[in-house]
Amino acid sequence: MATRFSGTRTILFDVDGTLLDTRELIFRAYEHATTELGIAAPDREWLRFQIGRELGAVYADLAPDHVPALIELHRTFQSDNVDLSTPYEGTEATLGKLRRSGIQMATVTSRSNRTSVLTLENANIARFFPVTISAEDAPALKPDPAPLLVALERLGQPPESAIMVGDSMHDIHAARALGIRVVAATYGFPGAQVLSYRPDAFIEDIRDLPALLGL
Repeated sequence: MATRFSGTRTILFDVDGTLLDTRELIFRAYEHATTELGIAAPDREWLRFQIGRELGAVYADLAPDHVPALIELHRTFQSDNVDLSTPYEGTEATLGKLRRSGIQMATVTSRSNRTSVLTLENANIARFFPVTISAEDAPALKPDPAPLLVALERLGQPPESAIMVGDSMHDIHAARALGIRVVAATYGFPGAQVLSYRPDAFIEDIRDLPALLGL
């Protein structure tokens, strides 16, 4: 059945809260880094709305005098604990269906490349993404559109062929700035509150994406 998303040729996926359930990987990294330095661990409800921000900016809000050390502790913890990241149910099958439909896919994450590809490999879905854009791969992070543009350039696809699928305001703002449509994943970190940023559509389960595209 045709939909207004029919004809999509390219999908840019956020990773955390969209493809992978990384709540424990991220929350425990913040808790480990802060407690190692004797700093009060941040509240998880507060952290839920910080996901997608530049890591140093979040730590600057928590302990501005210790940012480099906190970042290193955070990333080391994640590198050592990638099993805390798991794919959402149906993710692998959904990506397989999209690829068989001829759709090109890339991931765009604000997480470091120290763990971004590793968690995708651990979830057995890295093979679907010839391009993964991590924090180090673009001149700015989402909500700037730069990482989305880099992903499209590496895929060799124009913005008008693409949609963005993500769970946060950062994904929506980045897509809007590039003029591409965005599908919000309401099962991610902010939950249904992401709808207040007026995405073009939303999914409550990653398995709903093919039907939205008319596949």
